[in-house]
Amino acid sequence: MNNDYLNDEMEIDLLELLKCLLKNIKKILICTFACGLVAFVLSAFILPKSYYSSTDITIVPAGESMDYTSYLVGDRVLNDVGSQLKMDSASLNESIVVTRDSNNSYNYNITVTTNDPEKSCKVARKVVDSFKSQLGSELNLNGITTVNEAQENTRPVSPNTKKNTLIGLFVGFVGSAGVVTLCFLFDKHFKNKDEVEAYLGVDVLAEIPVNK
Repeated sequence: MNNDYLNDEMEIDLLELLKCLLKNIKKILICTFACGLVAFVLSAFILPKSYYSSTDITIVPAGESMDYTSYLVGDRVLNDVGSQLKMDSASLNESIVVTRDSNNSYNYNITVTTNDPEKSCKVARKVVDSFKSQLGSELNLNGITTVNEAQENTRPVSPNTKKNTLIGLFVGFVGSAGVVTLCFLFDKHFKNKDEVEAYLGVDVLAEIPVNK
C-alpha cells in the first residue's frame, strides 16, 4: 500500500466531494425548494395565526407615583373584562402584556395577542375601560388618558411566513447536501484508476469500461 495515498486522501476527498455535490445539484435544489414550499404552506395556511393590538395610556396619580402594571392585569380588571367578553380570566392573563415606559413612568403600553384581530382590539380597549371604572377612584388617580387607541390589526404577528420559508429553504439545502456528503464519505469504492494506483502503489494495466 502506498502511504502517499493516505497523506493525500483529504485533498482528494475534498475535490471528489465537490464533484459529487455538483453532480447531485439538481436533487439538492429540488429538496431545497420542496422544504421551502412545505414551510410556506404550513405557515400560510395550516399553522394557527396570532394577531395583536396595543394601546398606550397615561396614568396621572393625585399623589406619589407608583407602578400600576399589576393593577392593569389584576383579578378585578381581568374578571370584569372576562365577564363582558365571555372569556376566561386565565387565558386573558396569558394574552396581555403590560409594559411601563422607562423614560416616562406615567406611560403604559398594553399589548394583547389572541387568535382573532377583533378580539385582541376589544380586550385592549376593555382593559383600559375596566381599569378606569374599577380602580380609578380607589387608587386616587387624577386622570387616565388614552394616547393611542387600540386598532384591529388583520396582519398576523405569527407565524412569520417569510422567515419560516427561508428557514425551510436553508434546512432543505443543508439537509440534502449533508445526505450527499455522508453518502460520499461512507462510499469506500474506488472512483477511478488513479485512486487504485495510489492505494496499491502499482500501475493499472487495463480498464474495463462500464456501460451506463
